[in-house]
Amino acid sequence: MKGWRKCLTGLLAVSLASGISACSTQEATQEVPENGKYTITSLDFVYGDIPPKDGEGVRMIEEKFQVDYQREYGVYTDYLEKLTARMASGDIPDVIGFESQIDRANFFRWAKQGAFLPLNEYIDDYPTLKAVPQEVWNAVTVDGKIYAIPKYFPKYYLNTPVIRQDWLDNLGLKMPTNYEELKEVAIAFTKNDPDGNGKDDTYGMVLGKDLWPHYHFGAYWDMNAWYHQNERGQYVPGVITEHWKEFIRMMRELYQEGAIPKDFAVYSPTEAVKEFYAGKAGIFVRGPVEMPEANMEALQKIHPKADPTPIPPFEAPDGSRGYTAGSGYYMMNALSAKLKDEPGKVRRILEIIDFGRRFYSWEERNPDNEDFDWMYGHEGKGYHMVDGRPVITERTKGMAPWHYLLDNKMWAPSDEANRYSLTYKNSAFKELAEELEKMHAETRHWLNPIHQVYSETEARIGLKITRDLLNEQAKMITGDLPLSAWDRAVRRYLESGGQQMIEEVNRKIKEKNVRPRWE
Repeated sequence: MKGWRKCLTGLLAVSLASGISACSTQEATQEVPENGKYTITSLDFVYGDIPPKDGEGVRMIEEKFQVDYQREYGVYTDYLEKLTARMASGDIPDVIGFESQIDRANFFRWAKQGAFLPLNEYIDDYPTLKAVPQEVWNAVTVDGKIYAIPKYFPKYYLNTPVIRQDWLDNLGLKMPTNYEELKEVAIAFTKNDPDGNGKDDTYGMVLGKDLWPHYHFGAYWDMNAWYHQNERGQYVPGVITEHWKEFIRMMRELYQEGAIPKDFAVYSPTEAVKEFYAGKAGIFVRGPVEMPEANMEALQKIHPKADPTPIPPFEAPDGSRGYTAGSGYYMMNALSAKLKDEPGKVRRILEIIDFGRRFYSWEERNPDNEDFDWMYGHEGKGYHMVDGRPVITERTKGMAPWHYLLDNKMWAPSDEANRYSLTYKNSAFKELAEELEKMHAETRHWLNPIHQVYSETEARIGLKITRDLLNEQAKMITGDLPLSAWDRAVRRYLESGGQQMIEEVNRKIKEKNVRPRWE
């Protein structure tokens, strides 16, 4: 298998170099089409059903932007293989979509091989591109060249801890403000019948394999944050720090008290989620974005007065108080390097991308706004207004340009501007989303430097060695390993590539002049 991958990488490099060279030579002699109608090809992925190639949305895009629009999709589970084969063949589409985490290794390797067009000179000409902050551009920059356009995802609205306020009220407890209070609450949820049904059927905190959800109550304790520095002044992943060790120590104590499930290590994320919405556990994590309302409805059938509410970040020993920020994007588009001699076509592509990224406030998302109405396929055809909110038709009908645009993620001026709480009909989730939005608006966030740099070692083995370490830490929680095994487990992580990863990340932090900070 390794030999095959090595061979494919070599073939891919040759294909990219020869394909791009040939295309550049040929296109340098080509003129802009007489009718100005460029043919634009693209390859991207979807998580669900693929829209029809000849949908009404495609026709509308072709008419509006005067292009021959050839949009190709793959289902994400098969997309990586499809994309790799396509790139190796040299038949590279004009626009290539990437998932921003799992596909990072391919993206950076192909960027270095010259597959993509540098976009630096175009950024300031398009409002939604100019709005992207530098820390997000850093994530898609190689040797000073921007090789992709990131798609929006809220920077601050990651999953953070929530707690059953109704259980706190039932037991006369206050919102925990530190780990000792959190432990006391979790144990009380386990032993003091917080739902009042007279049964011993509740516990403190949801937990599953790989220690998911990755609880933290501030960046100081976040296992995924590169917040702390070692004795050499290098930023290191939180999962190896003494501060995370103290969290593992607390979880060990909670396990002994029955406040986390005895068989947590075999729970999948889906199974762990069900525990909370089955009314069994009192502490979980949530963010205000796209919470499935069916989950809350299931919980309300069991506990009609269920009231999940955010836990504000704890004050850390260094005086900080705040959660970790996300990368600020999810998914991205790269443009083929064969376009370097076709600036007119590049600008047509960027015009389409910029249009799809325009932000509309909730008050503007209606038929009276011509651009929004067009993007959603016109009221009564591509969407319907329900309770004052636009509801788009199914992707399989292909009625709306929104389903086909190269980027349909509106680039919001701030996380707060999204007002995700307005998307919920369930009153409990609507209130939870409002509280989460308010909490994040009042909370500082740590810009995690790992989001702005790329480490080949991290992309290649980072997930594996982290999971191996988490499995060791899970054994410390259950008592299958003593806490004294911590140093040995961390040393194994470092020797298995963790130290090399730390070296690469910190080198890139210096090269890109990344400045981790609170904001």
